Amino acid sequence: MKMSLKGVDKEFAKLYKTLKQKEISFVDRRTLQLVAELKKETPVDTGEARDSWIRKPVIDLNNKVSVRIVNIAEHIKYLNAGSSKQAPAFFIEKTALKYGKALGAIVEVKE
Repeated sequence: MKMSLKGVDKEFAKLYKTLKQKEISFVDRRTLQLVAELKKETPVDTGEARDSWIRKPVIDLNNKVSVRIVNIAEHIKYLNAGSSKQAPAFFIEKTALKYGKALGAIVEVKE
């Protein structure tokens, strides 16, 4: 006996798309929460560092969703090292680890 199902591929494609959208939605919500908390924890003098947090959603070649959170203020590395009395050293790592396990470096400093 041989049996074939028609239209299954289209249904699986729809399900896959729906799951991807839900995954992206979850990632968006969590990263928005993380960015809000990072802004709250960032020491403020002029507000430049606090206002320089940027989310960059990324979908890799395997359709895996990830998000890169960047701070473009040049002095953020000094603030994270503990230069301000308003926040402890490594406040970025401490805040990020509340949202999940690190799969690699949490903070990368680019000169």
